[in-house]
Amino acid sequence: MLTLAVLFPFLIALVCALAARILGRRTGFLAALGFVPALLLALPLLNMPAAAPASELTPWVAEIDLHLRFRGDGFSLLFAVLIGLIGTLATWYSVSYLSASEKFGRFYPYLLAFGGSMLGLVLSDNLPALFMFWEMTSVTSFLLIGLWHTRGAARDGAVKAFLISALGGLGLLAAVAMLGIAGGTTTLSQLDLEAVRASPLFLPALLCTLLAAATKSAQLPFHLWLPTAMEAPTPISAFLHSATMVKAGVLLVAKFGLIFGASALWSGLLVPLGLATLAWGSWLALRQTDLKALLAYSTVSQLGLLMSLYGLASDEGRFAATTHLLNHAAFKAALFFVVGIIDHETGTREIPFLQNLRRHLPVTFVLALLATLSMAGLPPLGGFISKELFYEAMLHHGPAFITVAVLGSILTFAYCARLLSIFFEHRRTLTPEMEAFRQQHVREHIHEAGPGLYLPPALLVGAALLFGLVPGSAEWLTRTASNSLNFGEYKEHLALWHGVNTALLLSVLTWLAGAVVVWRAATFARFQSAVTPTWNANTVYYRLSDGLRAAASRVVAHSQGLALPDQLRVMLLAAGVMGGYAVWRSPQVFHSIGVLPLSLLPIGVLLIAGALGVLLSRNRLTAVIVMGLTGFGSAAAFLAFRAPDLALTQLLVEAVTVILFLLAFRYLPGVRDLPRTRGRLLLDAGLALAAGAGATLLTLSSLRFLAPPISPYYLVNSYKGGGGQNAVNVLLVDFRGFDTLGEGLVVGMVALAVVSLVKLGKKGPTTTPPNPRIDPDKINQERVNPDRRVEVSRETQN
Repeated sequence: MLTLAVLFPFLIALVCALAARILGRRTGFLAALGFVPALLLALPLLNMPAAAPASELTPWVAEIDLHLRFRGDGFSLLFAVLIGLIGTLATWYSVSYLSASEKFGRFYPYLLAFGGSMLGLVLSDNLPALFMFWEMTSVTSFLLIGLWHTRGAARDGAVKAFLISALGGLGLLAAVAMLGIAGGTTTLSQLDLEAVRASPLFLPALLCTLLAAATKSAQLPFHLWLPTAMEAPTPISAFLHSATMVKAGVLLVAKFGLIFGASALWSGLLVPLGLATLAWGSWLALRQTDLKALLAYSTVSQLGLLMSLYGLASDEGRFAATTHLLNHAAFKAALFFVVGIIDHETGTREIPFLQNLRRHLPVTFVLALLATLSMAGLPPLGGFISKELFYEAMLHHGPAFITVAVLGSILTFAYCARLLSIFFEHRRTLTPEMEAFRQQHVREHIHEAGPGLYLPPALLVGAALLFGLVPGSAEWLTRTASNSLNFGEYKEHLALWHGVNTALLLSVLTWLAGAVVVWRAATFARFQSAVTPTWNANTVYYRLSDGLRAAASRVVAHSQGLALPDQLRVMLLAAGVMGGYAVWRSPQVFHSIGVLPLSLLPIGVLLIAGALGVLLSRNRLTAVIVMGLTGFGSAAAFLAFRAPDLALTQLLVEAVTVILFLLAFRYLPGVRDLPRTRGRLLLDAGLALAAGAGATLLTLSSLRFLAPPISPYYLVNSYKGGGGQNAVNVLLVDFRGFDTLGEGLVVGMVALAVVSLVKLGKKGPTTTPPNPRIDPDKINQERVNPDRRVEVSRETQN
């Protein structure tokens, strides 16, 4: 069942890609089936924590100990069911949310591939496979965020998320490699923890793990990618922000905390980092005017809270974090769905243009009210209980920690109130530009959404309410993970009322201070503008990326030049240098090429004639034809040396080259159009002679083997190991399969580049804006239709 839960979404993704043209928006119902095996994992979860974890092994690449080994302990099963539930609701919701013109053949396969990757990540017990699924979440989230790739903001958000996630991926790759070496196995549950902790690799593995977790879960200063990831459609945002990708780092900290938690450095780094992210995310959330941006920064804030709790590496911290993980998934997914309804029905997400919505959207108002109050930590909702646990845990770890926790919660209360303000009447003076925008984009006749849109958030709000009114339900779910996260000895029980204690008094203080911030919102906004620095993580990111781009351009321009002849000169010079290096290093290894068969004489003549013909050609067509003689001559030489496969490959390369030149003829300058002075001619002749001599010397130097040849091994093992009688084919497919795959990818990339270059000469609609970066000075960038809009507030980039 574990393997099926991971692989089934990929299978359904393939079916959806094929059936989307026929089913249209109903593909969403088919896509929801992809998460059924994940939902069925709730059955073994019912027996947790008493039951032993289930394990399934599918051997894969034994040479590098890469296997599909999945382990169903309580925490992994809880996370997997959460992914299945939110994924199912997101697909149902998308059926009503997306317009009929959406490309469903891409949307649902991407969504399912991402869901399958997340399920593989949470259930994987093999370290290399865990890293593989981690990277797959980065790639698939890149596709999801950039789904509407014709927009500059979507491309910017996708690239930013991928770059930062890839940086963390490198850290995770190093971490799993070091853990595998130090722990004696690549199976996570079987690592020798004592050996790992005693190993000199312990500290670098710890730091690499923290880097991976911080980038994936948007901790400071890597939080910048998460708000721009909101360029994805709302169902995807709900999926990514509530239960899946952004919590991958939290998952890593929770699981690997059992390894690294013994070190004081683990808590010493994670807890301050999480609390700082909590406070800064809340601060920025309060500045947003876009509802989705507000929720995105609130996610940053809540992830900081989870990181700080898991970072405590104590029973109390793990219990509180797991409880809040459930509550956060419920209210955050519900809020994203609610914002999607508001956007869908009103035409905008901008707070200044929305008011009094409770009269037009009464059902949505109730859902938003309950979900927001849970996020604000008010009773009787689940968020209140987990906030009390958070306060209790921080109280036990010093006044500095609890002070930051309370400040962050005060700001959380304030931005929750700001979110709810759109449902009440208020008087705001709009500038003429804003009034014009309102008249153009905000719909006058607003009505409640259909059940397809409000039923998914209603289920989640019901869960948030249940967790608060019946705390035993949240505790039962939390304790299913007690054995896997080692907090089974923690005996405290969840309750709405624990009496008057310090945590409750701090909660009252939070509400009162938050109410003051809401009451004096204008004054606080001016204070925020005055103290918030003008530079931020985004400005640093863009300056770094611009600097790297400029540096790369300078390196290319100075090392190779901008013209093709200059680049050829560099290549020829390199060939000459290599030959000279061979002469200098090993002059004694040159050997005679011996007596060549006479059959090679006409081939040699053909090659020389082709080379001279290119030099003497007066037009491009003749040059291409005689250049082909050298290629076909090479193929004949391969054939003479009994290498028909290479000869066939050479013939194909020649054919492709000729076709490419014919396609590019229209855009190439004339053969004699490029000016060449006498000095440049002599230089080119010298370079050509040096390159030819260097290549000849290099070839002669390689005639003597420096080590025993490996060709007999392939001849002996081709049939026995690869099952083929053609040693070359077996070598390419079996023994060097990954090399062949890489070479194939390179050829594919070159083909795409060639097609792009050819298309550059054709006129067509320009879809790329001059600068793909989001302009922070624009309130709203782009509006295409009610389901395809990008509204980025000026604070979004902060």
